[in-house]
Amino acid sequence: MGQSKERLSPEALHNRALLAVAFLGIIWGATYLGVKLAMRAIPVFMLAGIRELLAGLIFLLGSWIWEKPQKVAWRDLLIQGLYGLGFFTGARGLMALALEYASSGLVALVFSLIPVYVFFLNAFTGQFRFNRRILAGLALGAIGMVLVFRESLFGMEDSGQLIGIGIAFLAALSWAGTSVLLYGKPEPLPLLLRSASQLIVGAMGLLLISTLRGEQLAWEALSWEAVGALLYLVLFGSIAGFGSYAFAIRHLPVARATLYAYINPFVALFLGWLVLGEALSLELLLSFCITLLGVYWVNQGYRQAAAEVR
Repeated sequence: MGQSKERLSPEALHNRALLAVAFLGIIWGATYLGVKLAMRAIPVFMLAGIRELLAGLIFLLGSWIWEKPQKVAWRDLLIQGLYGLGFFTGARGLMALALEYASSGLVALVFSLIPVYVFFLNAFTGQFRFNRRILAGLALGAIGMVLVFRESLFGMEDSGQLIGIGIAFLAALSWAGTSVLLYGKPEPLPLLLRSASQLIVGAMGLLLISTLRGEQLAWEALSWEAVGALLYLVLFGSIAGFGSYAFAIRHLPVARATLYAYINPFVALFLGWLVLGEALSLELLLSFCITLLGVYWVNQGYRQAAAEVR
């Protein structure tokens, strides 16, 4: 496994990372539907904790079978665990809390703007120089997201909604900030073990919150539909999804790796229409086109930046 990676050229790794981002746009968009279905029987923090814990244990088993890590330092595991707290306990935990105050549309809007938050964090830390195409693409993507969720913006004067928006912003900032911290750092641990450490520690934090909140499984509401949704969240949302994200941020600038967030809402809305009978509109199609144009410009901007470096 390790040898095959060494034979890949930087261009091949780059192209695979772009495919990983496109993959994330689809499968993480579908997790919104999975969470809706699973939450009919499993409380939100318990659901997130179980999902990440199962995925982390599967990653750990995979690492033991294929990577066979030798002489792992506890310090390295601790550092990855802290990243896991940022990604999962912080980001997903706060997002769940935000949903108790604000509408799902507003929370989704705040999270869909993660590429913009990454831009400001990168600008603050000086990690990357942005050009006009990248800035224009990020702005177009943000406009597309606001158009999608514009109806959710009404009622923002409500104090509960404002609290929820603030919590959602902290959640998104936790995800974006952890991603920026990870970018370009040397990785002493192999991919599967690294992902396992982050998922398991993050899950422990989520399950602790679930316990403190007194959440209980609704056994009477447990159905094959909820179990199937949980399996999707574990296998695709966490294992395939987070594994792809960990790979993408190793081989792409973080603002480019997080472009999946501009695509997720459209996948979620399409599946909501297909499975739950939720409404679609021409305005949504227009928003999608604007957002896709933004994603295209961002990618062109990064290609231009790479050509200037060469």
